[in-house]
Amino acid sequence: MFLENKFYKILGEDRLSDGSATYHVAILPDCNVYEGHFPGDPVCPGVCNIETIKECASRLVGKALRINTIKQCRLTAIATPTVCPEVSINVSATPKDDAFTVVATIADDKQSYMEFKGTLC
Repeated sequence: MFLENKFYKILGEDRLSDGSATYHVAILPDCNVYEGHFPGDPVCPGVCNIETIKECASRLVGKALRINTIKQCRLTAIATPTVCPEVSINVSATPKDDAFTVVATIADDKQSYMEFKGTLC
């Protein structure tokens, strides 16, 4: 995984009976991405959030995936390693042809930070 144990660390995983999963994740404040995004007031880049979702979806289906299409990606709040040091990533991956329709959210117990819908193959 590209960002695992650099940008985030998986603290736990809950597999649900419907085939989806929730990953409990710590956002790692010492990641060098914050040197440019933004020093002294770090903000989680949307592209890193998308990559984290992709990596969790890959873990869920048991194989490496790549993004084919993004149908929706809404940043609903600013995620930072200081405001939300731990988040939950809820992921479902429904097989469709040779790909997966992925629906995911990044949230904590206070609010949602990202909503994602896309096709990964």
